[in-house]
Amino acid sequence: MKQILFVVTLICGYLFSQGTVLGIFESTNFPAGITGSGDGVCRLEIIDNELYAATEKGIYKYSEADNSWSCWGLENINVLDFKVCRDEIVAIIVPTDQKGHEAEAVAELIRLKRNQDDWENIMDEEMGYLLYDQFLSYIMRIAQHPTDPCVLMVAAYPGIWISEDFGTSWDFKFEYLYAYNKHQFLGWHPTQNNVLFYTSEGDNFNSQILRSADNGDNWEIINPDRMGDNSCHHLAFDSKDSDHILYSGEGCIFESNDCGKTWHCVYRQDSLDPATSIGYAYNIMFDERNNNDVYAVGCISVNEELCIFKSSDNGYSWKCIARSDKFENREFWINESVMFNGKIYLYTRQGVLAYNPDNNSASVEVIHADNKATTGMIYDLSGRKVKNPQHGTIIIQDGKKIFVRDNE
Repeated sequence: MKQILFVVTLICGYLFSQGTVLGIFESTNFPAGITGSGDGVCRLEIIDNELYAATEKGIYKYSEADNSWSCWGLENINVLDFKVCRDEIVAIIVPTDQKGHEAEAVAELIRLKRNQDDWENIMDEEMGYLLYDQFLSYIMRIAQHPTDPCVLMVAAYPGIWISEDFGTSWDFKFEYLYAYNKHQFLGWHPTQNNVLFYTSEGDNFNSQILRSADNGDNWEIINPDRMGDNSCHHLAFDSKDSDHILYSGEGCIFESNDCGKTWHCVYRQDSLDPATSIGYAYNIMFDERNNNDVYAVGCISVNEELCIFKSSDNGYSWKCIARSDKFENREFWINESVMFNGKIYLYTRQGVLAYNPDNNSASVEVIHADNKATTGMIYDLSGRKVKNPQHGTIIIQDGKKIFVRDNE
């Protein structure tokens, strides 16, 4: 019996080609040299259905049509986070000389008009403190009200501040010194706008959520998992049920059915089983097209891998659908991830990658196995390298999905 190898290819786009970590992730042609050299966590932003990235060289805007990025504002300035209201920008920026401190520790809060070079410092005089001869601010993140873009919230030393005039003046709302975590959620509930959240960790590194139900005047400290060492990172809000919220933490995912008042665990990794590891689950998101589908994106510190977990039942059960190869020195460590127009965009220290959850739905073309056009690395559908692909399996090679089968 003679075996004839047939290769069925599904064209799924040109994949990001730097390193071996990227078998299942697509390139967005993110410019080299504008991120990854500093220690700050730069953010992604969606404005008027357009994707933007804060970078160490300014604010960049993504073109889906061209699969390319271009500088949109604050060129050559190290930007960690920003918000836009009409023709004005409020941004967290980092000075060139950090003097050995983390980027957020020495960050500045500024406001400027679009396409102008001059800006004004809009920090409240009570923000930050002086340590010897160095002023430290610990400006961690900006949030913008879901219906009033002039209303901002900032996490900065020594707590939480709110402005109702796009940064002209600030009201100090809550003092909490342990709430400094680079990967956190700060913001309003998208439909119950009097409810505010700030996620982080407590003094013993357990998960912690700050919640206000009266527009930030009073805050409650919630400890969903008192015994766990699993800082709470991000929140996802169910558009069909305003009381249903999920949070992604370290090695776990929690759920609330009462708008964040109480929480229970719906997924926890088994430390003895690497296949279950979700690691630092920095972001969690509902699928904008199908509310039953939820995705969580994580980084695994021990083996240094990226992973994507999915729930198809509104967050009640979870499984890993994608895992990268191992990498070193945190070169692909994630800053932030968002879901945008059906794809998950992962902002890593090497740039922005894309993952398409629907990449199995393309049309099929049959070619013969002796075609030598593909010579690159071989991956399985979870992005792991494959040395000896088995008949009857689907692999990825040079950006193509390949189905291998026997035929008599």
